[in-house]
Amino acid sequence: MEGFMLLLDVHGQPWTFGAASFAGVASPLKPDDPRMDGSGDRLFEVQVVTTSLPAIKPGRGDAISCAGKFHRITRPLDNDFATGITSILVVET
Repeated sequence: MEGFMLLLDVHGQPWTFGAASFAGVASPLKPDDPRMDGSGDRLFEVQVVTTSLPAIKPGRGDAISCAGKFHRITRPLDNDFATGITSILVVET
């Protein structure tokens, strides 16, 4: 978690869902990533600290925004309870 927190401090951006905001680090998925299967769109993975998400968490089909751009969540959130980091796959709308 310590390494991720350093990454978040350097490259983190504020993301919003409704009235709630949380910090996240986004990176594009590589074309050979198996999570790209069946997708004609360019997908991004947004990683956040799970506890920073709002009480009513965004889900598949919801939109989150960053820097004035909206992104649709393409899959259910992937919570890694061991690390405390949640991965969100999004496509820019």
